[in-house]
Amino acid sequence: MKTIKYLIAVLLYCGTAIAQNVDVFPVEFNSSADDFNSNITQNGRMIYFTSDRKGGKQQVYIVEKDANAWSEPVQIRGSVNDGSQIGAVSLTSDGQFMVFAASEHEVGGFGRLDLYSAEKVKGKWTNIKNLGPNVNTEEWESQPMISNDGNLLFFASDREGGYGGTDIYMATKTSAGWSKAINVGANINTEFDEMTPVIGVDNNNFSFSSNRTNGYGGFDIYISKIKGNTFSPAKNAKEPINSDGDEFYYYSMPNTDIAYFSSSRSGGSGNLDIYKAVPNPYSSEAVFMLNGVVRDIKTNEPLGANIIITDLTTGKKVADLKSDDNTGEYYVILQQARKYSITALRKDYLFFSEKYEIPKSDKGKEQTKDIYLSPISGGNTRLLIFFDFDKSTLQNESIPELNRVIDFLKDNTSVKIRLEGHTDDQGSADYNDKLSGNRAKSVKEYLVSNGVDADRIQTIGYGLKKPLKNEKTDEARAINRRVEMKIVE
Repeated sequence: MKTIKYLIAVLLYCGTAIAQNVDVFPVEFNSSADDFNSNITQNGRMIYFTSDRKGGKQQVYIVEKDANAWSEPVQIRGSVNDGSQIGAVSLTSDGQFMVFAASEHEVGGFGRLDLYSAEKVKGKWTNIKNLGPNVNTEEWESQPMISNDGNLLFFASDREGGYGGTDIYMATKTSAGWSKAINVGANINTEFDEMTPVIGVDNNNFSFSSNRTNGYGGFDIYISKIKGNTFSPAKNAKEPINSDGDEFYYYSMPNTDIAYFSSSRSGGSGNLDIYKAVPNPYSSEAVFMLNGVVRDIKTNEPLGANIIITDLTTGKKVADLKSDDNTGEYYVILQQARKYSITALRKDYLFFSEKYEIPKSDKGKEQTKDIYLSPISGGNTRLLIFFDFDKSTLQNESIPELNRVIDFLKDNTSVKIRLEGHTDDQGSADYNDKLSGNRAKSVKEYLVSNGVDADRIQTIGYGLKKPLKNEKTDEARAINRRVEMKIVE
């Protein structure tokens, strides 16, 4: 087997022995060269992987799911492949942000192998940046794995101070960049070599490879769970996932019984190939997958936009993703038993937010929903504002959206708005006129108390006069109860 460090960037669910029959077979896009690291993105629609199939130089390739088959591999466009050797890559769920390993990249580095980031702009991977000294050292950093929300980064390094030859480290995304990387500890790392970390789409299941004793081959896949910064003790994934060869990079396809991993076992096309396991014995927990297209509400043209995910219980932003600036496509993964808002933002447009309350379930769900943004001039948007029943008191879940209004008005200082309150058809017209007007005034009071000039804000209550839906259902009534923001100047 080739030295793992040459492979560059070459996965823990509380595992028990595999009880069901698991079929393992190579994927159709392997070659006679080395193919490894099947990084899944866009809710399972695309796989990025590394191969030295052309002239022995490691480059990054992509395949896309088409009906029931994968497309022919093509090299990714842009500047990622500009290093002398490019290793493993990892992407956020939207497929718009990448972390990758490279040696002698034209951007420059700190050590023998460094980690870099890239952004997808107009179909090309560009804006290459070294992740800096909080992540990289003068030694070897490789095999990056970024969580689907982009907030956690795992990687392997042989820097001094570890438990063994190569250890797994973790860094957290902050407003200033990446935090100082820390060793993930003795439940994962040993006196031997640990590498190829993979975190599941549920941000809970974790897998990696190790050549510790009592395994099946050279490097075996091990399974654990992560909660905060704590990892459960690792357990061997056993046969048939592991073999007398080497196994790396264990990825679970979201909401399916399919896993992909890399192996040097006999019977493959090359020395290292990508394999598929069905049913996946170590699948991630079910998640809610949302996708769609962001469009201009007037022209229907697709738009690139920031997609902000906020936890409505804590009020904290949990992810900052993007829609594709060519196609407008966006992809979001949400965890169970939580309440979120998803907000699309773009310069010269009004933002739009939607609430998603994800129940606890053993089954995952996928939904397609397009987002329409209104240009600022003469535009309007429905605000994600919540009130106590039959009252005009703002609930705490409204705060993230109210703060977005404040930011919008600070960024667009010449804009004046009208806040329009609406109710459902329950109660008298006079009562609803008053209630809707008071709710609009409550929003204005919050904005003014946070520095917005009162003269820039009008309010009006329409009561039940302007329903969006005329049906007499709970769903229709919930849609009709709203506060809208319209641009008046």
